Amino acid sequence: MKKSAISVLAPALSLVLGTGSAAQEASVEMGRMIADEYCSRCHNIEPNGPFKLQTPSFAAIAKFRSKEQIRNRIVMPLHDRMPQYLDYMIGGNIDDMVAYIVSLEN
Repeated sequence: MKKSAISVLAPALSLVLGTGSAAQEASVEMGRMIADEYCSRCHNIEPNGPFKLQTPSFAAIAKFRSKEQIRNRIVMPLHDRMPQYLDYMIGGNIDDMVAYIVSLEN
């Protein structure tokens, strides 16, 4: 049986990008600043953002996705309109983004 690229690459990516147990504690505030700069053109990044299917708000993402799913979508976006953050974000920044998004869960 053939493995998908995600299942093959996931362990290597977690080593390179870090995980929630990284030595550096994720910063919700830094995640918000990154989201404001890179994500707010398409996503509503505010707490209690409206729930919608197309370009979901970060609040909706927080409610319906796990930390691991959020991280995976940042690292390997499902569509080409979302910037390829893997090209320039380091593990700590991704931890910060995940921490900010998760902080919006109601």
